[in-house]
Amino acid sequence: MKPLHIKCFLCFDEKGFPRWLVSKNRMSEARQTLIDLMEDDMSLVNDEIEVLRRCTEGGPTKNDDTGIRFFSRQNLKPLIIMAFIMTFQQLSAINMIMAHSNDIFKTIGLPDPRMWSAAVSGGFFVFTFGSASLTDKTGRKKLLVIFAVLIALSLFVLSLGSLLKQQLHIAVDSVALSCYVISFSLAWGNVPWVLCGEIFSVEQQGRDIAIVSGINWAFNFLTVFTYTFLETQYLFIIYGICMIIAAVYVLMFLPETNGLNLYEINELFAPSPNQVRATE
Repeated sequence: MKPLHIKCFLCFDEKGFPRWLVSKNRMSEARQTLIDLMEDDMSLVNDEIEVLRRCTEGGPTKNDDTGIRFFSRQNLKPLIIMAFIMTFQQLSAINMIMAHSNDIFKTIGLPDPRMWSAAVSGGFFVFTFGSASLTDKTGRKKLLVIFAVLIALSLFVLSLGSLLKQQLHIAVDSVALSCYVISFSLAWGNVPWVLCGEIFSVEQQGRDIAIVSGINWAFNFLTVFTYTFLETQYLFIIYGICMIIAAVYVLMFLPETNGLNLYEINELFAPSPNQVRATE
């Protein structure tokens, strides 16, 4: 089974997901899809079908008020967590750097800004694809925390590089920028989107992903816009601090989902028996 590698290709068609097929009671199609993905390992296929069936049991019918389900604790808790994570993804300054790369690289003193812009784009492409196996082996939470700190350190170094002598300044900024590209690509570039496919319930997944995607785009605009009225070195410091906050937030509030099936992930956000009794 190659869970993260195949997501890159299946994410374009939600109706091809076994999860969606099971929710529509199209078991034979779901089973065949899983057989193709799991290389004919029938024990894994049967286990996964059972997990998907348990996840989709009790889902809304045509007469259900899905608004009540949307405002339930089991949906709002992962939605709030992912809203913050998507916000922090943009507060890493990634789109500000990419949108104004030539000007930024010129400002911080790197030679040939166009060459560096091309190198950065290529680095994001290569390391993002290389991160798939690392995400499964290391875990989502650990990756986000570690690389949030590394992104912050890279931004701090980039903000202070202009204080150094010319040759040392170029060397330090080159290393810091390389560290930034690798750190973002291995964690914050793809892990938030992987989490979106894991922690949202079947019933509300489409709505929840639409909401956090909208938040992501809003902060995309905000970070790009800030470049027009603040100096680059101050922006790097501000967004570096934001990534330190991101590391603390992930450490405190994001549960680790690596190695868990969908049913177990859903149970992470289910109310405790005491909370259920309190609402009765």
